Amino acid sequence: MSTTMQFGDEEQTDTRGLLGRASDIAAGLKHPVPAFFHLLFKVLAIMTYMFGTWVSSSFVNIFVVCVLLLAFDFWTVKNVTGRLMVGLRWWSEVRDDGSTEWKFEAHEDGLQSTTLDVGVFWLGLILPALVWFLFGLGSLFRLSFDWLLLIATALALSFANIIGYVRCKKDAKNKINSSLANMVTRAGMNNAMGRVRLT
Repeated sequence: MSTTMQFGDEEQTDTRGLLGRASDIAAGLKHPVPAFFHLLFKVLAIMTYMFGTWVSSSFVNIFVVCVLLLAFDFWTVKNVTGRLMVGLRWWSEVRDDGSTEWKFEAHEDGLQSTTLDVGVFWLGLILPALVWFLFGLGSLFRLSFDWLLLIATALALSFANIIGYVRCKKDAKNKINSSLANMVTRAGMNNAMGRVRLT
């Protein structure tokens, strides 16, 4: 059994390149610019850690650039991308007695993000922390304690955001569950009171 193929029936291959595919992905995002910066500072910090010695032989220069990139990332995730991409926000306030109170805010009901926005946010939050953890293990096995200080800084900033946003998500779920429970209780009470009135 032979099949013949007409001239020009070959499958069309995607020749648009990397930028064409990236624009397709960005089209699926409601917030492409915050998503870009959500990933940019993380990737730049990791690339600076990995390839910084190609540009500068000074540990201090690489350390300072990485810490600045990590600080930019921390601020961007905490104050911009978390609020826009997933509708979550956290912060801490210092009371008069010196104790710290964590505050959580969730506005997921009016959120105008796509599932791609949410996926980019959570993957961009967790995967770099795993990469830094693996770098930490490698640095520990090489007994490279100077680089371990940089990695500990990266992990501290990453985990602060992870913990803050996980607590926000948990707090939002608890509020939804308690409001649903209150609605069910009120409906049950109204139903019971309606039966009492009828008899």
